[in-house]
Amino acid sequence: MTKTRYLLIGAVISLLTLWGCSNDSDYVIGSNPNEFAINPVAIPVSADGGTYELTVTGNESWTAKLTDSNSSAQDWCTLSATSGTGKMVITLTVKPSTSFVKNRSLLIEVSGGNKTLKSRVLQETMVLGEDEILINGMVWSTKNVGSPGTFVNSPDEIGQLYQFNRKVGYPAGPQGDPAPANWPADYTNDNTNWMTENDPSPEGWRVPTTQEMAALWEKGATWVTAAQTGFKVDGIIIGVDETTAKRATKDNLKQLGCLFLPQSGWRSESGMMDRTWLCAVRSANSLSATHGGMSLGDIGGYRDIWGWGDGQKARAAMIRPVKNIQVED
Repeated sequence: MTKTRYLLIGAVISLLTLWGCSNDSDYVIGSNPNEFAINPVAIPVSADGGTYELTVTGNESWTAKLTDSNSSAQDWCTLSATSGTGKMVITLTVKPSTSFVKNRSLLIEVSGGNKTLKSRVLQETMVLGEDEILINGMVWSTKNVGSPGTFVNSPDEIGQLYQFNRKVGYPAGPQGDPAPANWPADYTNDNTNWMTENDPSPEGWRVPTTQEMAALWEKGATWVTAAQTGFKVDGIIIGVDETTAKRATKDNLKQLGCLFLPQSGWRSESGMMDRTWLCAVRSANSLSATHGGMSLGDIGGYRDIWGWGDGQKARAAMIRPVKNIQVED
């Protein structure tokens, strides 16, 4: 983050130097309050976005518009006013960045009389968090969902288990562990995909669609041992080919661009722990009246990456969430 900010500040300084050395009056900061001018001529914006101010001085009637945006994101910067007379402070509202590689940029053009003045807005890029990995253009958590609204502490923790389209979590356990006391007597099919109000993911995250999860398994789903990875349990590495997965450890997942899913099993329709030799993770698409998205596999090579075979909605499995943003190229 610090390096990115230095680069952004450097870019703004370069812009100011360029404009300051130019004879172009479009980029002159006025010191006379009665003279038509704008301040500042460059507005550096953090990746988190926020509100910023542009001051217009003088006595003229003026209009303001946004031009020359380099971003495909719609309305990432908006103005509190697009016209006025005399001095006014315009508030800019900037949405959080959605790119890891491109600084968003646009011009604010303020026109009055026969003069058009310009201010450049430049936003820094996102930086992946410590527990985030970018795969297939999406930001994935390295950890499972724990109790609703929380993450577990480590990638090798199963967390709580969730029935399809339900927000109530149940503890994992050994093979044959009986149903928890609060296990529901019946599961009613809602005939819908996983709804937002039933999503147990932490704020800003969501249960991935089945297409999103299956795409990682299709890139590669390799069983790995605790001896190889340094994790406490065996599990599956997804998102990379087998050769790469065989090099994965708990310390290089982000570098390799892959996820570790711990061996887990599920709670069956009766609530009892079952198939604990499997790795099973829920996803958000309703496949049929009885089946919902679930990707699973074992050490022997069995894979059901959509859940058509074993994804019964009443079964509770772990969740690996994805960040609820659309990443720009």
